[in-house]
Amino acid sequence: MHTHVTMIDMVKDLGGNKRTIKFTIEYDGSDFSGWQIQPNRRTVQGEIKHALKCLIDEDVVVTGAGRTDAGVHALGQVASIRTDQRLPLSAFKNGLNAYLPEDVRIVDVEEAPQSFDARRDAQRRVYRYVLCRQARVLGRQYAWHPNFSFSLEPMKQASECLVGRHDFTSFCKKNGDIHDYHSHVMRVDWDVIGDEIHFSITATHFFHNMVRIIVGSLLDVGRGRITPDVFYQILEEKDRRRAGPTAPPHGLVLVRVEY
Repeated sequence: MHTHVTMIDMVKDLGGNKRTIKFTIEYDGSDFSGWQIQPNRRTVQGEIKHALKCLIDEDVVVTGAGRTDAGVHALGQVASIRTDQRLPLSAFKNGLNAYLPEDVRIVDVEEAPQSFDARRDAQRRVYRYVLCRQARVLGRQYAWHPNFSFSLEPMKQASECLVGRHDFTSFCKKNGDIHDYHSHVMRVDWDVIGDEIHFSITATHFFHNMVRIIVGSLLDVGRGRITPDVFYQILEEKDRRRAGPTAPPHGLVLVRVEY
């Protein structure tokens, strides 16, 4: 007995092998309650999941490389999904952007190995915090203007101790699900562009509020409240109460995730 295999059957067979799709995402975090889906809150992950449902009619799991807080922006957040859908990559990009709101954009779509996981496979993440010397109206949602004067040189000196592998308990908000706060910081960079000061940090892991608490503590150095040596002692003491305030979220952007 001969079996007649149609093209439709072949496509169905192909569809049984799930694809892993990798997305690079840009978003303005101003009107979001962060990346992660939360009940009755507007989130980036929620908007992408909704757009995917509209486009491919699947309830897929959207795995993000990191969970940015409410008000934090991204130029290069990465997410991955697994799907049976055989749409070409260009159709994923254009279709999702048609369904997404204006403050979220898919900037790149790639086919990834089936085992790829945007969070687990990330090797490094790069964050940038933007300070500005002058108060501003235009662009105020992307840079923080501290209402006090500060000196940059001691902040640069203090930040050098962050490079290397450290326990960052002093510089993060504790999460009950996390018991190890070690991360390896590869580099810190400072750039002065006009009245803006860009503090960039590259590390294997970032914990809740980590960059914002580091910036708040470095500003304590910059305004003379503590010395660079004391900043290093705070890092070593592993006590959040010893560190400075948490800088506001709107100056922070996830620049890219490296694999």
